[in-house]
Amino acid sequence: MVSVLTGMLVHAYHQLHKEILAQGGSFDCVSYVPMNPSRLEERGFNQAEAMASDLGVLLRLPVVPLLERTRHTAKQSFKSRSDRLRDLEGAFQVRREGREWLRGYSQTFGRTTLRVLILDDVYTTGSTLNQCAKTLTREFPLEVYGLMWAR
Repeated sequence: MVSVLTGMLVHAYHQLHKEILAQGGSFDCVSYVPMNPSRLEERGFNQAEAMASDLGVLLRLPVVPLLERTRHTAKQSFKSRSDRLRDLEGAFQVRREGREWLRGYSQTFGRTTLRVLILDDVYTTGSTLNQCAKTLTREFPLEVYGLMWAR
């Protein structure tokens, strides 16, 4: 199932990548929105992580687990936009492994700003991606882009 979803993402990726190429660059890595551990245990897999892994292989981009959840949040689909924004504030942090990868990659390639593509399954208000980007850019000079399977 994931490979079918990933195949559908490839077209959207290429559209986004054209814009990035026009700006004189490309993506440095792919990451994904982390799930709550309890939801991950219930579901058995993180669909955003699975799609990111498949996309990374197809596009020959490193897939880096940059973020982790700091606390459980209820399902966002049943909340208003203002409730989502409030609930997700501070819900993510940069993983130690992600921090090390970003520093090492930046130093190795002499890059001051990296471009990161974050995958999630569904886009509704952009609250989740916004919080992920805020968390990452608080520590690193990054350009964060999002790619979602559905809206």
